[in-house]
Amino acid sequence: MTAEAARVGGGARRRRVLSGLPLLPAVAWFLVFFLGPLLVLVAFSFFTFRGLAWVPDLHLGNYVEALTDAGFRTILLRTVTIALFVTIAVLLIAYPFTYIITFIFPRRKQWLYFLVLVTLFGSYLVRIYAWRTILGAEGVINETLLSVGLITEPIRELLNSPLAVGIALTNFLVPLAVLPIYSAMQNVSPGLLEAGRDLGAGRLHLVRTVALPLTMPGVRVAAAFTFIAAAADFATPALLGGASGRMAGGAIAREFGQTLDWPLGAALAITLIGVLVLAIGALWFVLGRLAR
Repeated sequence: MTAEAARVGGGARRRRVLSGLPLLPAVAWFLVFFLGPLLVLVAFSFFTFRGLAWVPDLHLGNYVEALTDAGFRTILLRTVTIALFVTIAVLLIAYPFTYIITFIFPRRKQWLYFLVLVTLFGSYLVRIYAWRTILGAEGVINETLLSVGLITEPIRELLNSPLAVGIALTNFLVPLAVLPIYSAMQNVSPGLLEAGRDLGAGRLHLVRTVALPLTMPGVRVAAAFTFIAAAADFATPALLGGASGRMAGGAIAREFGQTLDWPLGAALAITLIGVLVLAIGALWFVLGRLAR
């Protein structure tokens, strides 16, 4: 009886091992390209930059500087603020749009979803320069407002400002937020919404009490992805933000590329990661409360 039990247990262990083999490439990729570089970054954050060299004199001075430097605190606060507003704007656009193509136009949802995916094929830098053309002093917005007489001179604050960064990031990230929300909405039966309408519930009430709780996992994923992508973006603030729209990515890149103070840059990056983790945790909690 004991030998039989041992054979059964051994067979179960072998099946578990074999079932986990397909995950090995993904685990190896995660270890090599994510966890490994992150550990190197953490190690560098304790080094000292002295005489244009990185000395392994382990200390916490880089983190102290990152947390006490008034300039970086301002940039970090601006980064979180812009990322939060971009996340809210993206969700307010992506969720109604996905709801409409899923439940209002169910026969055309595949084509509409395909059009969303097509927008992802456009060049990132081309779209940034397109927004420079739109928001510039001689751009479409200013020329239109001047032609109708609403303003007498161009609004130069549209470009090289946090507003320009927020508008461009919202435009870039809406299609990416649609993907997880659309996937979550495929699990919502249209019959539930039909039953609610038959009982006299309004569309907004159904969205809040039926659709939103059932699709909250997708909303949370979209919010987390949008927040991280917006906070970590480098090119958009550099090309559209100007001095008043600098974000943490630019400050970190400066330490690595211009001053060559890699230990301080690593500490700034780890600090940013910690702040983003806390912010995303708070965001997930708030979204969970809204769905109840």
